[in-house]
Amino acid sequence: MKRILSAVLALLLLLPALALAEIDLSGLSYKELVALKDRINLAMWESEEWQRVTVPQGVYRVGEDIPAGHWTITAADGQYASVSWGTKLTQSGQDVEMDWENGIYEYESLTSPTYEFFTEGSRTEVDFDLEIGQYIVVTYGDVLFTPYQGKPSLGFK
Repeated sequence: MKRILSAVLALLLLLPALALAEIDLSGLSYKELVALKDRINLAMWESEEWQRVTVPQGVYRVGEDIPAGHWTITAADGQYASVSWGTKLTQSGQDVEMDWENGIYEYESLTSPTYEFFTEGSRTEVDFDLEIGQYIVVTYGDVLFTPYQGKPSLGFK
């Protein structure tokens, strides 16, 4: 019995050391490293501590690059950016194409209030309800994705 308890105690003492061990990534290919990075990004986005993330210019697929869900999107501080949202990409793969069957296509220009050429009435944010398989294309600047928190009540009863 003492031997079993000693063995269990020894294993329990080794577990924290194993958890702190460094991971050797040198054997992974570029493709494997990118896939690992994407999995880590999605895990961070889905954690409760995550509040918002900066998304640079690029083409993103919902469910692979960006988690599905209801998002508030704003231009990054001091920037102007455009966001396209839809279900299909153009033949070049660089922009969203109008999907006449599903009718999902939206294009928004967003301006940060700290942007040098900000004018009153400029759109500063947009809310999208993203579903797996859709696309987001960010151009001209970076944007911030924040989980949608809803709007304050207008007092209607």
